[in-house]
Amino acid sequence: MTTYLKSTIKVNKLEDLQPDYPQGVLVLSDSQAVLDECYAKGIPVAGYEQEGVTGLKCDQLLLDVDEVEDEDFENIYRRCKGIPWDIATTERTYIREFSMDDLDDLVALYDKPGMTDYMEPLFDYEEEKIYEKNYIEYIYKLYGFGMWLIYDKITDELIGRAGIEVRETCEEDGQAELGFCIASDHWKQGLAYEVCSKIVQLARDEYGMKSLIARCDPENKASIRLLEKLGFNFQYFQEDGDRRYFMEIC
Repeated sequence: MTTYLKSTIKVNKLEDLQPDYPQGVLVLSDSQAVLDECYAKGIPVAGYEQEGVTGLKCDQLLLDVDEVEDEDFENIYRRCKGIPWDIATTERTYIREFSMDDLDDLVALYDKPGMTDYMEPLFDYEEEKIYEKNYIEYIYKLYGFGMWLIYDKITDELIGRAGIEVRETCEEDGQAELGFCIASDHWKQGLAYEVCSKIVQLARDEYGMKSLIARCDPENKASIRLLEKLGFNFQYFQEDGDRRYFMEIC
């Protein structure tokens, strides 16, 4: 079931391209001219290659368009329109991508008591805005995953942030780093374990990761207990003093 996407339409000749389309329409094309015109007019579009048609320049490029699921078309449309992806749900939460409309809520989350005792604070507001714009543009689009937002299913309140990232700390192919934080007024409710368990599953089943690492301050006893409960094993102390943990998930 799709939420935003209403239909897809193949347009392979420039003269067949309409000036605009209703909300919910995704254009599919094997023509570079059509792709370029869609970009110029802000029309959601994905390119597809087939026999005799290769080398297209397109942010969203499909190799076998007839095998693409509706859910994947939905995500392509949402990426074109700047609508954050829904990632997963747990018993009490739902997980989705960050959007720029969430910036004030993210700042409020990090301003809660104790939130930055063991992790880096956000940048100043304007600098954080630039950072998050680049994160959406490059990290989400490049990897299809990253740090996500955690919401309470009932209240729709932002209650945390968690996800996986391929960072310089990753030493092996197919490895990502798990990061997480839960709002301090929601601590000691098992939410971090609930969310991180789901993310570990996604890392293995959806994103094909072979292993995960995680880092935490030696004084952060709650995070140490969580990582051990998830199945991570302590590896060593890093140069900055953080404890490094490892878990094979393949």
